[in-house]
Amino acid sequence: MQALNITLPDTLANALNSYINDQENVLPANDIIENAIMEFLGQRGYLPPKKPINFTPANKGSGFLNTSVNHDQILAEHILQIL
Repeated sequence: MQALNITLPDTLANALNSYINDQENVLPANDIIENAIMEFLGQRGYLPPKKPINFTPANKGSGFLNTSVNHDQILAEHILQIL
């Protein structure tokens, strides 16, 4: 791994510090910057694309047609049926 020293403009450094302060799970600044650069270069074709997530659908569905919209209500009703 190569080490690279960079100087950030004050506006960018302040925004980065604000972002870090707003997070519950604090990552080191170098990890955040590395992720941002990977995303930037990936979008421009300089890094291989991330492997897509492939979900295997269930054989039997829940029977609900609006789960993506009313997921909280459906989950709450299901929990009440169990109790």
